[in-house]
Amino acid sequence: MSFIWLSVFLMPVSCLLERDPDPNAPISNIRVDPRRGRVSWDLNGSVAEITCSIGSVYTSKAKNNTYCQFYAFSLCKTTNYTIKVTSGPPFSTLVQYPKPDGKPGAAVENLTCWIHDVDFLECSWAVGRAAPWDVQYHLYLIQPDTYEEWECVHYTTDTQGRRTGCCFDDISRLKNDHYHFLVNGTSEGSRIPCTEIFATLSEIEILVPPSISGTCNKSYSLIEWKMSSHFIWDFVYELQIYKGADPTHLDTHTMIYKNSYKLVNPGTYTARIRGKNNLDYFGKTWSSWSPPRSFECDKDRSLGAWPMILSIVLGTLLTVLLMVLLCRRFSVVQKIFPPVPGIRDPIKDFFQNNRLVVWEAGGAESWQECSVEEVQAVGET
Repeated sequence: MSFIWLSVFLMPVSCLLERDPDPNAPISNIRVDPRRGRVSWDLNGSVAEITCSIGSVYTSKAKNNTYCQFYAFSLCKTTNYTIKVTSGPPFSTLVQYPKPDGKPGAAVENLTCWIHDVDFLECSWAVGRAAPWDVQYHLYLIQPDTYEEWECVHYTTDTQGRRTGCCFDDISRLKNDHYHFLVNGTSEGSRIPCTEIFATLSEIEILVPPSISGTCNKSYSLIEWKMSSHFIWDFVYELQIYKGADPTHLDTHTMIYKNSYKLVNPGTYTARIRGKNNLDYFGKTWSSWSPPRSFECDKDRSLGAWPMILSIVLGTLLTVLLMVLLCRRFSVVQKIFPPVPGIRDPIKDFFQNNRLVVWEAGGAESWQECSVEEVQAVGET
């Protein structure tokens, strides 16, 4: 169990329980369960309808006349919860939660949180005016419906080493839009009260200006842009277009559900754009303007695709010419350096297919002188 909720459940029972001294009262034994978001009680007798209110602002009808459900409970500010019988004999009672606790003036002051640069959630605060010298603060981000919590780890400190701010990076993992920010404190000699705020992330985000791009020619221009946010998906945009070099020639266009704009016969112009959450009806969270982007659309582009075609044809001709030159070069080399004829093999040339080569008689040059020996015939005996 987390540190915050452990401290809540270790509160004295008297802080969580109010008992009406009248034993015949229709409502008794009032209980506060901040983790479940409930104020419950025991019902004595039959009652037609019961309502609950927080201070004098919010009123909720009881469920089964035994409890009231609230979205979120304050864990730091003492709040009056009033339970009232609205149909039947008049009756009302009140319970306070939480009970005042800790050193007054020691809690942080001016707790503020905001989102910037798409991925970063940052909070800052001032040290309590009556905080002890050894006070140290801790910031928690709590998801109200599940009470899952994360303690911040990237703190900033003042010159005395006391924490005065913290930053969460990579907040894309946060899946909900509503969160509870709580800062409590520790000290050796004093109990430090906590300070909290409830915030909607889409409402505390400082939007990054849209990124703008575009293409154009003499006839038309298409401007496109993109907005980045983890918690806002529905934007309204304000696009400003300055025609030519005259800054007073300004066209302003407000657009919803669009990420592009088309101009006809645009000429030369400069564009910039900003955006905001479309659900922000009061218009207080516009992003800053994007850097101005200039477009020169009146340049002569009548050649069209001819430069590319000409380049292809020229490249083909150069390739053919190079091949011709190479072929001619090899022909000249063969003429200057003819190939060496093959050398006869005196043995192999005389024998083909294991047969003796017969020499034909030629002219006088083919006669050769041979030695002659006399042969004497010897008769048979």
